[in-house]
Amino acid sequence: MPSRKSSRNHNDYPASTSSRGYSNGGYTYPIVPGQPMHYGSYNPYGTADRRQFTRDGLYNYDPYRRGEYAQGQPGAGPGAGAGGPGPGVEDKWRNTYPYVPTSYYYHSPPPRPPPESLDLETEGGEEERENWGSKWEFIFSCVGLSVGIGNVWRFPTLAYENGGGSFLIPYFILLIFVGKPMYYMELALGQFAQRGPVSIWKMCPLMQGVGIAQCVVSCIVAIYYNVIMAYCLFYIFSSFAAEVPWSKCSKEWGYSANIASDERCYEWSKDEPNATCAAADGTCQSSAKQYYDKVVLGIDKAFLSPTAELTDGEIKITNETYALTELGNIGDIKWDITLCLLLSWMVVFACLVKGIKSSGKVVYFTATFPYLLLIILLVYGCTLDGALDGVKELFIPKTWSGPKSIQDPQVWRKAAEQMFFSLSVSWGGLIMFGSYNKFHHKVHVTATVISSLDFVTSIIAGVVIFSILGALSKETGIPLDKIVEGGQGLAFIAYPTALARLPVPQVWAIMFFFMLFLLGLDSEFALLETVLTAFYDAIPSLKRFKPVITFLLCLSCFLISLPCMSYSGAFVFQIMDDYGGGMSVMWIAIFEVIGIMWFYGANNFAKDLNFMLNISMDGCWAWFRHYFMVVLWTIIPIILIIILGVSLSAWEQPLYAKTIQYPDWIHGVGYFLILIAVAQIPIWGLFMTLYYLCAPSKKIADVIRPTPEWGPGDKHARKKYQASRAARHKGHLHGYENPAMAYPYYNYAGYHSYHM
Repeated sequence: MPSRKSSRNHNDYPASTSSRGYSNGGYTYPIVPGQPMHYGSYNPYGTADRRQFTRDGLYNYDPYRRGEYAQGQPGAGPGAGAGGPGPGVEDKWRNTYPYVPTSYYYHSPPPRPPPESLDLETEGGEEERENWGSKWEFIFSCVGLSVGIGNVWRFPTLAYENGGGSFLIPYFILLIFVGKPMYYMELALGQFAQRGPVSIWKMCPLMQGVGIAQCVVSCIVAIYYNVIMAYCLFYIFSSFAAEVPWSKCSKEWGYSANIASDERCYEWSKDEPNATCAAADGTCQSSAKQYYDKVVLGIDKAFLSPTAELTDGEIKITNETYALTELGNIGDIKWDITLCLLLSWMVVFACLVKGIKSSGKVVYFTATFPYLLLIILLVYGCTLDGALDGVKELFIPKTWSGPKSIQDPQVWRKAAEQMFFSLSVSWGGLIMFGSYNKFHHKVHVTATVISSLDFVTSIIAGVVIFSILGALSKETGIPLDKIVEGGQGLAFIAYPTALARLPVPQVWAIMFFFMLFLLGLDSEFALLETVLTAFYDAIPSLKRFKPVITFLLCLSCFLISLPCMSYSGAFVFQIMDDYGGGMSVMWIAIFEVIGIMWFYGANNFAKDLNFMLNISMDGCWAWFRHYFMVVLWTIIPIILIIILGVSLSAWEQPLYAKTIQYPDWIHGVGYFLILIAVAQIPIWGLFMTLYYLCAPSKKIADVIRPTPEWGPGDKHARKKYQASRAARHKGHLHGYENPAMAYPYYNYAGYHSYHM
């Protein structure tokens, strides 16, 4: 038996002086042939020659393993003989020190991967998150999300209904002081944590419901957003004709040629440059307007109920027209527009079935092509006679007080809702897109450029619409604010009217409505990916069934959207848009910014972004920029609360086309759409509070503090982030107290003695 000293110093092993051993100063570490290699207590820093280990396949050797443990196992070296590999260091020690206690790991050694493959930040080997194929896929996807149908369709409509310039001024102010900072905040938040809109609330568990609410709103908007895309497909198919059907009043509209215009219809096309109206009461409608109402929507067949009411206790009878007065009576489902809706959902499914790897490639075309046609229509619209009058209506307020003025709180609320709708802020899509980005991408530059481009696109679309309306007003002599009644069909009236006057209008119409379809497709990608990402983050195993999950989501949304395809579908659409996609987003935005900027802390958030973007705080300008954003982020909830509170105090129930009203139970359905999204915030907040109150390992105060899992999603940046945070609290850290050091847990002496 060797002496105790020689046994302890490994000098009694022939292998320790062989070429397969490793020497470090005064110690030589043996490598037993045929056994897997692991670092032991005498090599705590993993300094062995990894090329030697790689060549011999010796990564898994454990010098503490019993010699008979690997007997009979495949891969035993020739030195093992029939009994398997030779004895390890611990067995030699036990021959010398028979009373050394045996740890649990001595008999049941856990599998030990190579040190460089160990990730201390992932529990159970968390699957690596997808990334965009390139930064341009990310940029174009954000452009496609923010620059969409909302700019071309919704912005001109709201500007037309809310005083033109009186709407534009509040919109611009809110964009600068609320929209741009929140756009940057959401993109950067997703990029920093590399998580979806639900999982990022590890930064403040109390606000977990905000992410759920964003997914609910995204799903509601996705349902009726695809309805607009179905209208675009209908116009595309209708354009394959000898002449575009909306250019003239006709008695043979529709697939069966059984839909006719009435006496109020007038034509304004390249063949009829002088529009005339022969209606006896002077109430005129363009051929594009009647085509949209009668052929596309079929709203003339919707059930409307004229109602006589006594008002203010006086003997005064007013006749009001109500829609959707009978529960379930929405009219027939239009099969032609329904087929277009089905085709639209099929296209969406095909583009989403592979996740961002497929949708990221599509946006190269879908985000750039629309600008070509918008610029062409802009040039054409501005050359029309009377266009200047319409453009002035967009930029110059008619009045500075009263309804539809800059002092009207409803105008400010509508401007805020459109800002959220247009930029797609507080829907969760921006967080989701940012989460697939590279960690150190200069997202502050991207956010500034895209949010500015969104505003420019809205202005271009507004100028196109108002220039056409100005020309129509001059030709017909009808005041501009009475050319159309408003509603979601404004873009499907003004744009087709202009297209009908262009040379070869069929080609231009196909290209334009294909452009609108592409704009909607980009936004639809983001809305549905937001919901899917929430599922995948909550249940990672679902990623293996992406095609099935995507198909079920698209099928469900298609079935829910079928009421929008009925004769009363335009009324259903407006309720979903005004309540589900408008008011609810305002509430979500308020709680979102409160959770991030008040509970987590605006200064902490700004420091996280400085760390991610490698922004130094040296210099006066850097200091000013940092604290300017901190102050701005802090006061954003106050601004939104004031706008929402004042507008609710003067709340007016929405009307369709300024004339058709809804019964109270329909508004109740609208309030339910708000509640089903916003109620997620207090419900999940209460649940998380009870959990932190009852769990033995939790403190109630931790419900508003970041969890241990919060931090950068990039594992290398996470180590530096943890080290920098710990250093701020404890000073400079060394060794195992420093979380940035990548030491495996078994690399230091005595681990098996103290961790039993």
